[in-house]
Amino acid sequence: MQLPQFPGVNIEILLFQDVSNANDIRSKIAELPYAFIDARTICSVEQLMSAIYRVMIESKYNRLRTKSLHSEVLLALSPTSNIGEAFKKFGISDDTKNLIMIEINQDNDNSSLDKTVVNGEIVDFNDDNLQKNSDVNAIRKIYKIDQSVEFENISELSRATVNAIQLRGI
Repeated sequence: MQLPQFPGVNIEILLFQDVSNANDIRSKIAELPYAFIDARTICSVEQLMSAIYRVMIESKYNRLRTKSLHSEVLLALSPTSNIGEAFKKFGISDDTKNLIMIEINQDNDNSSLDKTVVNGEIVDFNDDNLQKNSDVNAIRKIYKIDQSVEFENISELSRATVNAIQLRGI
């Protein structure tokens, strides 16, 4: 997948269900050239793509706060600027069963994504599968969305998360 504003950048996103080696991935995460996100914290493709777009803008203007584009994705998802908190809330935990794996390749259009890193079933990366895996209460807590605010559908929650992503740091 490519963003029209960044034609030289190739973005590969995989969604895994029933992951059995989250602890192993977590132990060697610094060595892997990918972003790993607990799928419970993502309610829509729009939410994740908003964060990736923000990372690409930050990269273009040399304003990255972390060591790689992949770690910057987790920070971009966060409604705060605390890097450690972003990793804790969006990163892999020992009980992660559904996982999003992202590769951002700026060198060429060829993917080097190694699907064997994750032991789990690959499913389509789409809103339906994300919504099956998302934890609405956890997302509300992360983005500080009051429980009294009612959403008619998941797209309204998605819009609230995107707003928080885009407004952080302004």
